[in-house]
Amino acid sequence: MTAFSIGSWSFHGLLKSGKINLFGYLESIKYRYRLQHADIWSGMLISTEEAYIQSIKETLREEQLTVASLAVDGADIWHADPDICEQRHQKALAYLDIARQWNVNTLRIDMGVQTAELSDEQLDFCVRRYREYAQIAHDHGFKVGPQTHQRASQVPQNLKKLHEAIGAPGFGIVLNVNRWVADHDFGDEEVAPMTAHVQFDRAFVDFNGPQLTHKIQLLRRAGYQGCWSLEFRGGANEYIEAEHDLLTLRRAVGQVVGATDVSP
Repeated sequence: MTAFSIGSWSFHGLLKSGKINLFGYLESIKYRYRLQHADIWSGMLISTEEAYIQSIKETLREEQLTVASLAVDGADIWHADPDICEQRHQKALAYLDIARQWNVNTLRIDMGVQTAELSDEQLDFCVRRYREYAQIAHDHGFKVGPQTHQRASQVPQNLKKLHEAIGAPGFGIVLNVNRWVADHDFGDEEVAPMTAHVQFDRAFVDFNGPQLTHKIQLLRRAGYQGCWSLEFRGGANEYIEAEHDLLTLRRAVGQVVGATDVSP
């Protein structure tokens, strides 16, 4: 059955004002939006201490929620300073273990390259790290990879080279649909076959026209089987705006895959 979620970053305004936390987000996913899948941004976590991580695990189990994606800030692979690289590597390993404990579907760890150009040195380093992470992910039933929101990962050819060089089943892309700095017209189609998790954001996709349906169709043609998630960037009226976008996305996906196949 087709599944949906709302990225927890969609409520960053409420988080900043102290009006929501991770447990409130999970409650909203379950009871406000009647969904079964969470899309968690690490900025909502207050700690990575064992007791806190375990309490989230218990909540996920009690509420029968699946983590479609866990997006990690600050664990980026590449940095020119080897000491910073190692610090980030240790954070990535910690989150790989959290992903294992929570039985996530996808873990986002970014490349960390903030230019559109990806040097041979950067590519080789990222390939080695991702290959290591992908093996851990595959061993525990999930996928790991970058999200298309940093400069290097917004160039489809960079992602294609990365994917081909890694060649591991535990590697996948978190696709922010239509968010490219190069090859904009065919970026989504190029990356769709390697996409493990997808997010739609009205800042980049026209929710009011045929573009949304077209993007869903090309992902389906590429064999995408993951959760259909959304992200709202506005920072105000987040509960109602997210609900509006969820209804729009569900309607569009239903038109493509068939209404009887669409579930929470």
